[in-house]
Amino acid sequence: MPSLDSPVQQVGDFVVVALLFFGLLPVFAPLDVLLPLFGYDAPWWLGYVLTGVAGVVLTWVRPLRLRLVVRVWLVGLVTTLVFVTLLVFFELEENVVGIVLAWVLGVGLGSALAYPPLWKAAESRLRVE
Repeated sequence: MPSLDSPVQQVGDFVVVALLFFGLLPVFAPLDVLLPLFGYDAPWWLGYVLTGVAGVVLTWVRPLRLRLVVRVWLVGLVTTLVFVTLLVFFELEENVVGIVLAWVLGVGLGSALAYPPLWKAAESRLRVE
C-alpha cells in the first residue's frame, strides 16, 4: 500500500509557499499608488513578480519554515496598517515623499516587530512557569 507522506508533505509545502507569497504581497502594494505619480503606468502583474522575486530570495537566504511565514505576515500586516492609515489621515495621495516615508515606516516597523530577539524577549516576559 503506498504511503501518503509524500503527497501530504507536498501539499503542506505548497500551502507554506502560498502563505509566504500572500504575506509578502502587501509589502509591495504601495507601488500601485507610488508609480503613477512618476508617470509610469505599472502593469497589473508587477507586484506579483516582485513578490515572487522577494520570496525566492528570502527562501534562498533562510530555510522556509512556518515561523518565517508568520514573520512575513506580520511585516505585511503592519505595512498595510501603517501605510493605509498614514495615506488616509494625512491625505498623501499626491505626495511622493509622504508615500515613500509611509511605506518605509510600515516596512521598518513591521520588520522590527518581526525581529526574533524581540519575540524571544516578549515570550520570556509572557511565559508563566
